[in-house]
Amino acid sequence: MLHANREYLKNSEEFITKKASWNFLFEQGIKHLVTEKEAGFVNTKHSMPFTKEAFQVEQELQIADIFQRALLVDTLIDAQEKYPIRLQEIIASELTYLKSVKREGGIGGWGYFPDLKELPPDVDDLAQILQVFCKFYPKDGFKDLFEVPIETILNNQANEDFGWETWILPKENLTKEQQLQYEWIHKAWGTGSDVDVVANFLYALQKYDKERFETDIQRGLQFLYNKQNQGAWESTWYYGLYYGTFVSLRAICYGKGDKQVVAEALAFLLNSQHADGGWSLPEQPSDSLQTALALLGIEIASRYLEKPIDLEWLDKSLHFLANKYNENIGWESCPFIKMPMGRPSGFVHTILTYGSSPITNNFVSKACLQFL
Repeated sequence: MLHANREYLKNSEEFITKKASWNFLFEQGIKHLVTEKEAGFVNTKHSMPFTKEAFQVEQELQIADIFQRALLVDTLIDAQEKYPIRLQEIIASELTYLKSVKREGGIGGWGYFPDLKELPPDVDDLAQILQVFCKFYPKDGFKDLFEVPIETILNNQANEDFGWETWILPKENLTKEQQLQYEWIHKAWGTGSDVDVVANFLYALQKYDKERFETDIQRGLQFLYNKQNQGAWESTWYYGLYYGTFVSLRAICYGKGDKQVVAEALAFLLNSQHADGGWSLPEQPSDSLQTALALLGIEIASRYLEKPIDLEWLDKSLHFLANKYNENIGWESCPFIKMPMGRPSGFVHTILTYGSSPITNNFVSKACLQFL
């Protein structure tokens, strides 16, 4: 929400006009998300071939939609909390689905491709799903889904950089399937602490039980401080600088972290806006996804620092998003998830890419909601 000179802005004609515009874009985005739900998330799914020669799969085409649907339901929960819109049944249905696709046995958790045995459950999926359950249900109603994987993550001592591994595997007594996953981590998926994953997990831990995990949270925040580079955070699994910066700011600000770190991030975001009001991947034209992610980071940081957002400056971004809107699909599909193959060898030979119009619609809707 705009927070500079609020009483004046709320009574000004200029603010009312802008609020109606952000309101229109938000409503259109939510409409497209609901339509996508009704269509069975056909445009949201991430399909990728894994050959039977290399992988233990029944179907070579593996399909992922767990993380994507967790992102979408997160925005729908935010929308229902802040705006008079009836989404209760859709939200409950999506949380039931997420619960149903949890890994059975062992440590549980969720894997990005749920039927790919070689891919272990991961911290990023767990974090995103934990967030939406925290937002919608009392903790006692779902904690049995998360306690074992959280304990596994935290019991695997943090790396020297204070971050945690992305993959959720016990340190010892691995099952046959976990041994297979361990092999593929060191063959293809890669090891190490990923900024984007740690930031998402820290925010989820704070939502779940901040007091209980305070020591771990402070360690993780130090990891984020150390990884900031010229105001930004670079992701391993996502394109561009703005997703990593958004989720890092969210974790730091929610944890009442270092204001100087936040100020440097805000300066980076403000200074990297293009003349058309948008943000982009390096050496690319502005796109709606990077713009929405940058706006989310700006809103979080400026609210935490109690710094005003200039309405005239913000208006450029509003017009950019309005001009990018398409009545049929909403906003364009943009590169979002990247899967660098070959990390363990130190030579990334292929980067697998996922993006979709529903994901862009999701983040644009979430961003617009902040300025209603």
